[in-house]
Parts: sequence; structure tokens; C-alpha cells
Amino acid sequence: MKKLLRIIFVVFIVASIILTAISFCNKEWETITASISLIIAIISGWIAYEVFIRQAEAEKPQIVLRLDFRSRYGLIMLLAENLGTRPAFNIKLSWDKELKNHNGEIVKFNQYDQDSDIPVLNAKEQTSVIIDTPGNFFEKYKNDSLDYSGTISYQETLTSKRKTKYPFRFSFKHYGASPSFENEEPKTMYELQKIPEKLNEIKIALDKINLNNDIKPNA
Repeated sequence: MKKLLRIIFVVFIVASIILTAISFCNKEWETITASISLIIAIISGWIAYEVFIRQAEAEKPQIVLRLDFRSRYGLIMLLAENLGTRPAFNIKLSWDKELKNHNGEIVKFNQYDQDSDIPVLNAKEQTSVIIDTPGNFFEKYKNDSLDYSGTISYQETLTSKRKTKYPFRFSFKHYGASPSFENEEPKTMYELQKIPEKLNEIKIALDKINLNNDIKPNA
């Protein structure tokens, strides 16, 4: 449709230029003025159309897949994010080579049904799933290709039968020798989460000591 409209714009402009040239040869000045005005109007309409199309494209859902080595300490996450300004529905991923997790299972965002991989992803929303630990993953697949690709498809509305499709591709290769964390915050938060458990262990140990002291016979 977009290509057809652009062809029509070009045809109108060429026809107007030819009409202007003929009018100039015949010295029909009023016709020349009208033709030039028509050319300007057509070009203005073309520019307005292109602006509208680009704005509409920018507002559409834009689903991207990327690897996340930094959000969770010691884990690789696969993250799906909608960078557009409209929600995407019934998102499906078709893999050229299936990505597997630490249990050898195919990585899935949705474990509840097979209708879609992600039922809905709103604007600027993201979701993630665990793949593996970096050490285990790179050791397991050190002799395999670390490139993954496929196709993303989704509906722009729940009632729409039309699906938008485009390819995706990502690679683990450039993460193999890179540091997992640019700062110590993820590790610090991970270690801080252990404090309540350690305090509870200390409390249990102290309770046992107090209990033993209470039941000792008086000398």
C-alpha cells in the first residue's frame, strides 16, 4: 500500500512537470502558474504522508530480545522488551535453533499455555526468564555456535487477524570474555539477602545455648 501511494505521488509530480513544460512552450502563463501550484501541493502532501507514516511506525510495538548478564548476580537472563508506545498481543517466537536452559529444557517465557510465548507486552514493559549461569553455559556450549536467531510475530490488537513478523538475532560470543558486572551492586545485594538467614541461624544457636543453660541442674 505504501509503495503504491508513493508511485502515485511520483506519477502526479511527473505529469505536472510535463504539463508545466508544455504550457511554457505554448506561453500559457496561467496554466504554468496552476501547474506549479499543483506540484507544490503534491510535494506538500507527500511530505505530510511520509511524516504520518514514520510517526505511525514509531508508535507501533517494537519487540526486542536481548541477553541480560547484569541484573541478577551469577545468572544469564533472556529479556523481551516492548520499545514501542503501543501494546503487543499474542507474541510468538519461532527459533531457528532452540535456546535451552540449565535443565536442558527449551527456554520459555510462558509455562502455562501454548497459544503464545508472551500473551501481552505493554509499552515499555519487559519480561525475563532464566537461561543459566555464565560458567555453566559457556562450558556446556564451548564447541557450539553461540548465535541464535528466529522470527518474532505479534498482533497489534486482540481482534486483529493480521500479524506483524520480523527476524531477531543475538549472540553470546561477545560476553564470553567480558566481565559479568560493571559494578559490585548485584553481588552486594545478593550477599545482603543472606543476612536474615544468617541472623536466624545465630538466633537458633543462641536459643539452644540458653535452653541448655536453663536445664542444667543447680550445683
